[in-house]
Amino acid sequence: MFTKENLLKLIKNTKGRLALLAIAVSLVIPLLLSDNYMLHILTLIVIFTIYASSWNLLASSGQGSLGHAAFLGIGGFTSSLLAINLGIPPIVGIFLAATLSAAIGFLIGITCVRLKAWFLAMVTFGFSIIASTLFSEFDEVTHAILGFRTPPLLFSSRLPFYYFAVLISIACVAVLYFIMKSKMGLAFKAIHQNEAEARMIGLNTAKYKLYAFVLSTFFAGLSGAIYAHFQRYIHISIFSADNSFMPLMMSVIGGLGTIEGPVIGSVIMVFIDHFLINIDPFLNSALSPLFPAVSNVGPNIRLVGLGIFLVIVVILLPKGITSLLRKLYYYVRTEIIQSE
Repeated sequence: MFTKENLLKLIKNTKGRLALLAIAVSLVIPLLLSDNYMLHILTLIVIFTIYASSWNLLASSGQGSLGHAAFLGIGGFTSSLLAINLGIPPIVGIFLAATLSAAIGFLIGITCVRLKAWFLAMVTFGFSIIASTLFSEFDEVTHAILGFRTPPLLFSSRLPFYYFAVLISIACVAVLYFIMKSKMGLAFKAIHQNEAEARMIGLNTAKYKLYAFVLSTFFAGLSGAIYAHFQRYIHISIFSADNSFMPLMMSVIGGLGTIEGPVIGSVIMVFIDHFLINIDPFLNSALSPLFPAVSNVGPNIRLVGLGIFLVIVVILLPKGITSLLRKLYYYVRTEIIQSE
């Protein structure tokens, strides 16, 4: 999987060079910022890149999840409670939490991977509700209803945490890249395109779908654990439907089935979300005379804004922002070659 030939191919091709450029930019930008709020946003982008990539891997195998927040929350609560109750260092706890998420994903997957994509999605949605209920019912152990402060990971300052999150994110995306380039990744693509034909040529589709589900839940749990220690607080709201739909929206907006799609989607969605959060009170005030019921008891305006943006992208760019960037790249490249 991690062969010298694959690494050389990655460095030599355009996508590999762009990836190296993106990594360089992500390492330099925080040094140019004096605003802690912007550093906070950048760290969220990095964490959600892992989360969205985990969902994208599952979708690449022809499966879907509408309850990925269950694994995000399990990862966050497990790592935090291990550190507080058992004194396990959070740097170890985040990987133990991810492993527990994967183990639960295995138990769900082994009974449900034979279901069609959206039947499995409904199972995961139901499981997220069950997980939220269980964490609430056993509040004397989880303390989920009121929430609690989580311990720092290794450092309390934001800049070192950001670089740690970048390192983990790069490692996760690299692992997912090599998985998708391996025989396992080819099996995922075959199942996604036509599961019946993949089964006819001898692929054990249930086995590969289970692999995808377990890997996806591992990375979702890992992102949840890092997120909990970054926020320094965790609450039952981590299981919310918003957090289940967020990786789906990031993957679709960025570009399903691509390595760069979840990265681009995370950047766009986190920035738009925080922009809308900042203007939400002003929009509510402005719209309250026209739509009093909606502005008072309906969804936040930011959720409406995110929904509208998703609809526009799906209609105009069904293959995501990645397809537009790819077209722009080839157009500019063609113009440069012709000018020479």
